[in-house]
Amino acid sequence: MTMKKISKEHKGTAAGREIIAALTDLRDTLAAGIPLEEKYTVRHVIVPDPGAYDARAVRATRDHLGVSQRVFANLLGVSVVLAQAWEQGKRPPNAMARRLLDEINREPRRWAAMLRPAHAA
Repeated sequence: MTMKKISKEHKGTAAGREIIAALTDLRDTLAAGIPLEEKYTVRHVIVPDPGAYDARAVRATRDHLGVSQRVFANLLGVSVVLAQAWEQGKRPPNAMARRLLDEINREPRRWAAMLRPAHAA
């Protein structure tokens, strides 16, 4: 889609006009060879790698919460089979899961507080 077509489609909305103006300005800046730092605030950040989690570390995280593998898996949004594989050392957690495990270990009480007892129906 070209800039002209995009701008016609969003002509009526303030947000659309603002986005198109910003993208047009960026395009023109790049085309002119102007370093982005001269015109825009450019921030450089370092994103640290998530922690390393072997089977023992995953189990310790679950133990901090005091929950079953089923509840732990549900909290993390993974299958029970996958949580078991992590705890048995058959499969390591991926980077996204390790970031979540880092957060749980940073504030285990906060995460445990999210869990509520089920009430009998």
